[in-house]
Amino acid sequence: MSATDERNERVRKILDSLYERAVDAGVEIDESAYRDSLEKLFSTTAWGFREILLVVIIGMRLDRAFKASTGLYDCNPRAIYEGPIKEFLIEKEIPHRKSGPLNVAKATVGLDMTWAAQRRPSDVAEEVVNLVNFMETDDTDTELRIDNVGTSLLRRLIAYSNSIESLAVAIDPTSDPEFLYRLCCELITKVPDAGNTPQKIAAYLLKNYHTFLHTGVIVTGEDDRASVTSTTSKKPGDINEEIPEGVIRKVYEVTVKHFDLARIRDSYDCVSIYNDANDADIHEIIVICRREDCPSDMKPSGLHGYLGSYTYRDMMYYYWDIYEWIANTLQRMTNDGRIGFYLNLNSYIDDINTSESVKKLWKELHESN
Repeated sequence: MSATDERNERVRKILDSLYERAVDAGVEIDESAYRDSLEKLFSTTAWGFREILLVVIIGMRLDRAFKASTGLYDCNPRAIYEGPIKEFLIEKEIPHRKSGPLNVAKATVGLDMTWAAQRRPSDVAEEVVNLVNFMETDDTDTELRIDNVGTSLLRRLIAYSNSIESLAVAIDPTSDPEFLYRLCCELITKVPDAGNTPQKIAAYLLKNYHTFLHTGVIVTGEDDRASVTSTTSKKPGDINEEIPEGVIRKVYEVTVKHFDLARIRDSYDCVSIYNDANDADIHEIIVICRREDCPSDMKPSGLHGYLGSYTYRDMMYYYWDIYEWIANTLQRMTNDGRIGFYLNLNSYIDDINTSESVKKLWKELHESN
């Protein structure tokens, strides 16, 4: 067995041990010294803070000399999180992010108050530091403190997972475009979820439009979160339409934030990099957004659905009203395509990693229908 396999096996045994303690009602823990700090981690939608704490706990159990306050990366956090820890979270159906802990801890040496001051929300990051300091106190109770915090953390993760599971909706698939439009409109308006909601809706619409019309066009981008940049995904836009040979023909940006000159420049850079790397010739971008998200100096169209255009160097940006675009696309889809879209959207919202606010609204919309 390789050193990596041995480490991963040790991580899994630690997680299983903590999980057994967490689900055992007979294990009573005095949380008075750290309860408020731990609760703070569950008061934010920034999941990475509780995930980095789990990484720290595992790191301390693997090596008693490990100190996250001064040398976080000594425990190889990426390897243990994206390997055995994530596998454990998936198996136990506990919500998590792809690289949550690494996103909140990147570019830092240790988890201290200097790191916390640079994170958002900083008050939550400060509680992570307090918990780390609490566990690093060197005395005869150190091992017990680590196990207790780990058990308490898992109990809250399990409870959160159970509460999320209760929000699942059993839908009766429909192809009614007006009903589906109302669902989309409510979701985008009330729970945009940092742009994930409109991006998923647009991607699923395009995917099912092409699938059930048998156009042969492949839609990419549906699996990405809005936080994934086009450069990171090596794609020119949020959503792309490709022919089977892998050649991108249409590029879409989907947003409910200002898509002004700063965003245009970022987009232009991504497309230019893609064009150069793939010998491509993309010079048009469709921006699906709200009317208020358009540049103030955009060339207006005078129409309702198509809002206008903006020229930047050799690239044209065409702006479409997101609500009009959704209604239009739903009308042009086949009945099977609309049902496929509805099923895709429900599956996404039912996923353990989708925001709780999105799940709650989805459930409310179906209960009130």
